[in-house]
Amino acid sequence: MSTYCKLVGGLKMAKGKYITINEALDDDDWALIFDKKGDLKGLYIPRGSEESVVPESLYQICKKYFGVDFNDDDVFKDDLENRTLH
Repeated sequence: MSTYCKLVGGLKMAKGKYITINEALDDDDWALIFDKKGDLKGLYIPRGSEESVVPESLYQICKKYFGVDFNDDDVFKDDLENRTLH
């Protein structure tokens, strides 16, 4: 369980309550996942979407701040041993 803070008007954060990631995300939401040091750990891709259609804002954040190029085939390797299905 984590504290969920939602963006509200004027890009202010509204302090939330403790909920699970499944409660925080809608079925069509995308999310960046960070480790405790703030390093990019992963990208949550909603069911029915493909990594080839990453929203432009997520693409730019990942490329600019983390050096992730979604056009690089090695970024989305099929790794069934380390895969989590949501």
